[in-house]
Amino acid sequence: MKLQLVVTGGFTGPAGKQRVELELEQLPPAEASKLRADLEQIPESAWGSSFLLPHPKPWDFRHVLSVKSGEREQVVTFHGGAGPAALTAIAKSLLER
Repeated sequence: MKLQLVVTGGFTGPAGKQRVELELEQLPPAEASKLRADLEQIPESAWGSSFLLPHPKPWDFRHVLSVKSGEREQVVTFHGGAGPAALTAIAKSLLER
């Protein structure tokens, strides 16, 4: 399973884009297990959706999370703290790497 998180916007605009890509299988088992558990907390209806704040502030970055498993790819766009809590937890975990 491959995860990709792209973070843009906020006060840095496109110049401050961050990209994190990783394969769950290459992570330590405990870390991979935690990310899998967080992914399972995201409702199926959230995939393909956007959870953006109506009036984002300069420090509200736009996150695009892509999860690819086999031929299936799921994508969700969100601001931190918007949408299912698991999205913010996953983003935090990926950005801390």
